[in-house]
Amino acid sequence: MQHSEAIKYIANIFKMKSCLLVFISVFIIVSCNGNKTENSKPTEGDTPNSGEIRVAVDESFLSLLTDEVSIFEKENKKAKIVLVNLPETKGIQDFLDGKVRAVLSTRKLSDDEIKFGKQYDLNPLHYFLAFDAVALIVNNESADSVFTENEVRQLFISEALSNLSVVFNSNGSGEIQYFKDLFQMKNIPANFFATNNFSELTEYVISHNSAVGVIGINNLLSNSDSINGKVKIVAIKNRDGNNYLPIESNIRSGYYPFRREVYIVCGEPWPALGTGFAKFMTTDIGQTIIKRSGLIPARLPIRMIEIKDTF
Repeated sequence: MQHSEAIKYIANIFKMKSCLLVFISVFIIVSCNGNKTENSKPTEGDTPNSGEIRVAVDESFLSLLTDEVSIFEKENKKAKIVLVNLPETKGIQDFLDGKVRAVLSTRKLSDDEIKFGKQYDLNPLHYFLAFDAVALIVNNESADSVFTENEVRQLFISEALSNLSVVFNSNGSGEIQYFKDLFQMKNIPANFFATNNFSELTEYVISHNSAVGVIGINNLLSNSDSINGKVKIVAIKNRDGNNYLPIESNIRSGYYPFRREVYIVCGEPWPALGTGFAKFMTTDIGQTIIKRSGLIPARLPIRMIEIKDTF
């Protein structure tokens, strides 16, 4: 698949998003345990389908959660979910500090984070939502648009490639944390830096031949129209000798190696709005919204087909 075709493919996936008009009559609720401040005790009207809460979300998934909230609130008129746009690392810390009721995360909380939370009666539950991938983008004039896994590793840990500048969309982003964990990086190299948002990241890559942008695939999908034909998406050459772009079939199969799991993490001592919203995202409707966003749902929504016998 050529790079222009790959970007068009991604753009077509994103354009599949449409308004879902549905009625949800029942939530199967699983209780979470509580947070130390706003979540410390039940309040009147704070139920699985009513009340007001704050949910932290990285820019990479802001478009997805905006769609999920829109549908959820249409079916739950007394519910108000405020999305707080924060880098993933900061969002997790705010969750542990009780400043938000839930957080979207591309990893499970660490043992140390869970231990910290338990000091304040916070026992987080993780709801597995989707598979995501981390993509690399380069300038259209770049001669290198296919990397091996080892070359990507060397890009992150070796000074031999310090002539390249590696760009993230924000400090504390989930993407940089992903590679720090994957390659066990203790320090961020001097040729790495963060921009303020996706737009600044792509503009830098477009104007610098030696730049490599690192971005979540969902963010790439959400902004595909603005970058179509302006950058190349890097394919990863695996041991089988084939090149794999970060598209659904390659991510689901694992042929594209830099994939990650997406969770919503909540902590409530009673079945409240955070729990209701988390469970909604695991339903067929929530999973369909995830699929239409371009991500790979944790489970495929069931499609009912009526079969008629012909005689």
